[in-house]
Amino acid sequence: MPYEIEKRLIPGIVNIPLKEIRYVIAHESGNSKNVGPDALEREVSYMSNNWRKAFTSHWVGDGGRIIQIAPVNRLQYGCGSKGNPLSYAQVELARTSDKEQFKKDYAAYIWLLRKLAKDAGIPVKLDYGGKGVKTHKWISDNLGGTDHTDPYSYLAAMGISAAQFRKDIENGIEEEDDDIMKFSNETTKNTVRDHIAQMVEKKYVDKSWLTKFDEGTMTNGDYDALCLIENQKKAAQK
Repeated sequence: MPYEIEKRLIPGIVNIPLKEIRYVIAHESGNSKNVGPDALEREVSYMSNNWRKAFTSHWVGDGGRIIQIAPVNRLQYGCGSKGNPLSYAQVELARTSDKEQFKKDYAAYIWLLRKLAKDAGIPVKLDYGGKGVKTHKWISDNLGGTDHTDPYSYLAAMGISAAQFRKDIENGIEEEDDDIMKFSNETTKNTVRDHIAQMVEKKYVDKSWLTKFDEGTMTNGDYDALCLIENQKKAAQK
């Protein structure tokens, strides 16, 4: 699905042309002390105030938000003196300790890296020779000028292997069902769950539907069907 890119460009940031467009760089913050609900905003604020030391074009976090803080196709200070002049865009992933939030962040991260590669006219390939999407680790290993190894360790800690990351960059993340129920807050989610639990208790539907909800595979169409069954049962009881 498409994501909104919030533009909050840093005032007065350098505007230096690239030598060549060869890469889009995948980073993660590396900040294990900043994993709370405000991690994205804290990272963006810090980088915006300290851009002379380091800055990238985009940040991802906070449940799939994307914030752009610097122009693409211009020099950024994110992956060392060898990689920076060749990098169309550089994307940082804010950390979280919430696995469910990570899934949303990761999906947005993949979408953005793929989009930027297409915008730059380079292959949507990860860490191969030549042009393409590169990790900070690839730059360290192949170009030098930096010694960072992100984002692999953080991704692995959250259950994403190097092979899976490459597959997702190259193929995108398949939307298993665009109609899967999604909730903006826990209160609404709990209300819907309680409603389904009541239908199960009244034997309008069997318990498998509650299990499906808890597994996160229930669609909006499923829920509509359950509500229809409930209404039919109530009507029959009158």
